[in-house]
Amino acid sequence: MGPMRIPLVAIVLAGALAVPAAAATAPAPTPTPPDLPEIYHTITRPLCSALATTIRPAVALMMQNDATIAKSPPLFGDYITMSAAGSDAGKDMSIHRLNNLVTPLVQNTLAIQKLLEDPSIFPPNPKNEDDKHLLELKDEMLKTLATQQASLDIINGFVETQQLGEMQHEGFGYLRAITGQTTAPGENAQPNINQGAQQAQPVGGLQGGPQSGSQTPQAFDDLVLQAGLQPNQYEIDPTRIPGLAVGYNQIGKLKEGLEWTQDESKKSEAPLSQSIVHAAKICGAQLGNPSPKP
Repeated sequence: MGPMRIPLVAIVLAGALAVPAAAATAPAPTPTPPDLPEIYHTITRPLCSALATTIRPAVALMMQNDATIAKSPPLFGDYITMSAAGSDAGKDMSIHRLNNLVTPLVQNTLAIQKLLEDPSIFPPNPKNEDDKHLLELKDEMLKTLATQQASLDIINGFVETQQLGEMQHEGFGYLRAITGQTTAPGENAQPNINQGAQQAQPVGGLQGGPQSGSQTPQAFDDLVLQAGLQPNQYEIDPTRIPGLAVGYNQIGKLKEGLEWTQDESKKSEAPLSQSIVHAAKICGAQLGNPSPKP
C-alpha cells in the first residue's frame, strides 16, 4: 500500500497545479458596452411635420413671388418714360423685362397651389387641434396667394396686350405701299402714346383686352393656374382693383393697381406670419428634455 500512495499524491498535485495554470491562460471576459445615452425622445405631430414639409417651402415660394412682383412697378414707370421720350426700343425692353417676370410667378403659384391641395396635409374635415391649425394656415396662405395672382393678372395682361398689338400692326407698312393709304386700319382710333406719362397709351389691364359680348374679364389664372387645380376662393377680380376697369387702362393706372395688390399682400401676410410663429412655438414645446447623461 505504501508504494502506491506516491503516484496517487503525484496525480493529485498535478491536478491541483493544472487548475491555476489553466485559469491563468483563459481569456478575460469581454466587458458589456455601456448603453448609449438617449439625447431626445420625440413624437412628430402632424402640425410640426407639415411646417417642415409643406408650409416652409410654400412660404419660401411666396417670398420669391413678392420679390418678383416688386420689380414690376419700376418697369411700368420705365415704359411710361420711354413712351414720353418716343423710344420704341426702350418700350420694347420694358415689355421684355416684364414678360420675364411672368413665367417664374406662374411656376411658383402652381407649386404653392399644389402644396396647399394635399389632402394628407390639409384634411377637408378636421379631427383634432392640429388639423384645425393647418386649415387656418392654409386659409391665410390662400388669401396671400390671391393678391399675388392679382398682380400676375395685371403684369401678364399688359404684356400680352402689347405683344398682340405689335402683331396686329406688323406688315402695315407693306399695306400702305400697296393700297396707297397713309394710315393702317384702326390707327386713327389709337391715342397718341407720346403725350407724356399722364397721356400714355391705354392698354389692356386684363388678358386679351376687352372681351366682346362679355362683362367678365378673362383672367389669366382661369386659363392656366386653375388647370387641374381647385380655384382659389379668395381670388381677386382685377376689375375690382381701385382704378382698373374692364377693357383698356392707362399704364399709370396699372402701376397703381400693382402697388395696391402689394399693399393687400402685406396685410394678409401679417396674420399669416403670426400664425406660423404660433405653430412653431407649439412644435418647439414638444421637444423632449435633454438626457442628463453627457
